[in-house]
Amino acid sequence: MLRVSSRSVTGPTRGHVCFSCLALQSGAQARLRQLHTTPTLFSKHKTARTNKQWNKTTGGLDAKPNRKHDHKTSPQQPDSSSDQPPSSETSAQDGTQATGESSEATDTKDQILAALTKTQRQPPPKKPKKVFPGQGTDKKKDTSGVASSVPKHVVKSIAHKYNGSVNSASQKVEALDVPTAPVPGLSFGLDRVLFNPGVYHLRDPRSRVYNFDPYLGSIMPVTEFDFNTLKDYVTSSKDDALRDVAINAKKKYIGSSSSMTSVLSHFHYLLSSWREIDIRTVSQGFPEKSRNFTRLLRSPAAMFLHYQDGVYAIDADKEFDSANILMNLGKSMEKLLTLPKEEFERYRRSHENKISPEEEENIPESYHYSTYGDFVMRSQLDAYDPRLPGTGMFDLKTRAVVSIRMDAKNFEQGLGYQIKNRFGAYESYEREFYDMIRAAFLKYSLQVRIGRMDGIFVAFHNIERIFGFQYVSLPEMDQALHGQTDTTLGDTEFQLSLGLWNEVLNKATEKYPEQSLRFHFDTRDTLTPCMYIFVEPVTKEEIHAIQNKNKDEIEAYQNRLLNIIPKNEPNSQVIEPKPHDPKPESETEAETKTEPATPEVDPKPKESPAIYDSSLPPDETFNKAPETPEPQGPLLAFVLTAKNIINGKPAARPSNFTSADLWTVDWELSELTNKQSRHLYKQCQIRRERAVADKGEDELDNAANLYLRNLQKLARDGRKYRDEEDKRDKDEGVVVLNGAM
Repeated sequence: MLRVSSRSVTGPTRGHVCFSCLALQSGAQARLRQLHTTPTLFSKHKTARTNKQWNKTTGGLDAKPNRKHDHKTSPQQPDSSSDQPPSSETSAQDGTQATGESSEATDTKDQILAALTKTQRQPPPKKPKKVFPGQGTDKKKDTSGVASSVPKHVVKSIAHKYNGSVNSASQKVEALDVPTAPVPGLSFGLDRVLFNPGVYHLRDPRSRVYNFDPYLGSIMPVTEFDFNTLKDYVTSSKDDALRDVAINAKKKYIGSSSSMTSVLSHFHYLLSSWREIDIRTVSQGFPEKSRNFTRLLRSPAAMFLHYQDGVYAIDADKEFDSANILMNLGKSMEKLLTLPKEEFERYRRSHENKISPEEEENIPESYHYSTYGDFVMRSQLDAYDPRLPGTGMFDLKTRAVVSIRMDAKNFEQGLGYQIKNRFGAYESYEREFYDMIRAAFLKYSLQVRIGRMDGIFVAFHNIERIFGFQYVSLPEMDQALHGQTDTTLGDTEFQLSLGLWNEVLNKATEKYPEQSLRFHFDTRDTLTPCMYIFVEPVTKEEIHAIQNKNKDEIEAYQNRLLNIIPKNEPNSQVIEPKPHDPKPESETEAETKTEPATPEVDPKPKESPAIYDSSLPPDETFNKAPETPEPQGPLLAFVLTAKNIINGKPAARPSNFTSADLWTVDWELSELTNKQSRHLYKQCQIRRERAVADKGEDELDNAANLYLRNLQKLARDGRKYRDEEDKRDKDEGVVVLNGAM
């Protein structure tokens, strides 16, 4: 119907003209308008048949007689005793023109409007989300978003249940007063980086002026650094001083920051309900939008609990460790960043006054010790500046570029990759920072908290050159991990994680007292997050066999690659490195100059490892049984669920958490029967092996590795770019900022 009006459909009838009104004014009967939103109007001459039809259409609503024409009055209830329509009367109230509408028509109109408002159309029900077997806990999802029971596929296998709670007010991490050696500071004037947010370029890309000594621009080749002079890393189980500290403090679990962070990461997944990372610090133009942690970081974590003299020592499980150049390069670069140039040069193998292993052995290590519950935690202290907040301690991190990290064992293909810009998908600090959030920030933040440090000092490099530096404070890391700069949330979660871990270790050691144990922790990214925990007793011989499974291969790879004289073999012949061609290297020369490392690559074709996805149910991720025979020894399996209570109210995860808030975690630890435990444990081991498996060169032919091939192309282009820059420096000279040298 044609309608000209300046009002809304449901507003009062004034200032409008329509054919129905014109018909009523002329005494005609208006037709029933079933397709229009305005109620149908009737004249005073309607018949009983029309009235019956109208009542049928409107659901039996009749008009109340003798009601004033005030369209702003709320509709009244219909009077069912009135069968005949009242006479029509006109109204000019509020300046409205008389339209000849009857009072019955007006009242009926108001009542229908009210009825239509009350009976608005409801949206169709949403289709239920598809749930894989074992991925949920109930048909009806927990409205609080927290765990209420264990997954369905293990409910029938529960043998025992243990319950308890931990809260943020119970206890805090405390530092132990243990004397330690002085901690070095940064060299080369790098302390300026500590007090400047963002990236500090070694060399300004626009003006080409060095902000620091150009000596930092070229990293000492690994073939020239004498790694034999460095002390071996001491694990928790071999640290007698750490064990003595625990005995004096009457604690029974000891661990180092490097051996504890992988397990603590899984407690973060559980308590935060797989909180996504915060990438607001990345520019809007950056193409990567994934907010998940990397596949490797989400993979199951494994550890050993060594028993000795009443103390259990936590060591990382090294069953699938492999060799790569970054294992030793980090040690040499830490020396570079904390020693004067003259002292660092003494580690060069050709130096006339080369440092001896005995002299290096006399340099004491600096450690920080802290405790929580039954834990004593050890953290190695890398660097110190008294001007920083808190203790003034911070960690040193050497971060290789993406082309090296993606295939560290075959790093030759990624040599030459450059960092040229602040922003961009590739060859930028933004790429490195984004990858660091997804792959390393969680581990770094936990190490900082164990050592009660202020942050981390990062040096970005491509094995051959250093590009720049950045100091990332703990609040900045917490912004990316927890969504807030207030470190209270991260600190509280760290303490609650230790509390839950303490409960798990207590239950395991009660089951197998005074025995060494092997643990696997696997938090599942399901609708109801839960953690699978597997415990099996092991002997010292079994631990040694697992920990040294790839030791010979690792040492052989590093010795040949780095030209290291193997320890305890003083008469071994050193493999001399190939002389460098003084001419600018071409692509072919760059790809073949590191041929000594080539024989270590496994020539046999490998199966492409299946992609690990923690969101899949554990019994459907991989159906292929492991090649090794299934163990027949004792096995203990738990399913841990946690319910977060924030200030007395259930919550999926805390947010905007402050020191005034109280966080309580109600936990439930369900022990499973042996049959179901074996099946779940087997799947967990397969997932871990697939996730940490090395990538072979044969995978470069797969479509899925276009990303890696693109990085290798950028590396080849980068080598050409570096040759041009070196030639330009030779022709124009090098400019250094005043005071930088």
